[in-house]
Amino acid sequence: MISNASDKSSLVRRIRRLARDRSFREQENAYVVEGPQLVIEAIESNSKIQVVVVSESSNQDFLVEKALAADIQCVSISERAFNGLSTTKSPQPAIALVECHSKTLEGLIDLHGTMLVLEEVSDPGNAGTLIRSAESFGISGVVLVGGVDPYNPKFVRASAGSLFRVPFAQADDSQRVLRNLSDSGYLCWAAVPEGGVSPEALTKDSPIAVVLGNEPRGLNEETVKACEGRLSVPTAGLSDSLNVAVAGSIILYSLSQRD
Repeated sequence: MISNASDKSSLVRRIRRLARDRSFREQENAYVVEGPQLVIEAIESNSKIQVVVVSESSNQDFLVEKALAADIQCVSISERAFNGLSTTKSPQPAIALVECHSKTLEGLIDLHGTMLVLEEVSDPGNAGTLIRSAESFGISGVVLVGGVDPYNPKFVRASAGSLFRVPFAQADDSQRVLRNLSDSGYLCWAAVPEGGVSPEALTKDSPIAVVLGNEPRGLNEETVKACEGRLSVPTAGLSDSLNVAVAGSIILYSLSQRD
């Protein structure tokens, strides 16, 4: 059964703050998912959903039925209140509050597959796109070292649902991450704009971790030195370098195509 909440309810205030305040998300261990399709994907991915909220003026019967069938609380609020919660110019008619689900680095290492490490990648759109590419090209896990909050609403939207399915960990020390990966048999490869080997040249003898850096600055020099070697995407034309999401996606695709 769907219940109603007032425009000034504690639930409405909590959603508004979770959508805009990283420290509050960390404190509450929850984040906001916007849009019917993403909410449905969260349900189908068995994410731990605290509540689904819909606008009373929208027709979201299918979504509500799906949520109620999964024993998820559903709440309706006024269109005015709902529009005030949205982080997009065109408010989506459904929102879910989902429990945060980061893994430990050790848990990712135990998966023994190709890993993606993002060092200080700050743009949520780029980082979310890389999570999406990671799922598309069979990456086992993603490590976010500093940089963007994976529960930022723009990151969640850019991931197009992959955030619910791709295991990821958060860390604050690149050297420790690379050390732990190396100690577990991984070969860590630094992505650089030029001068590196082509991704297709890497063998499958050992699990690989691809390390991508911050958009304007690239990887920290200490991080590059700590890696096994350097990877680059061959390009033609006059462009100085590829966007980190484009370069990373090409590298992940190339690795997935190795014999």
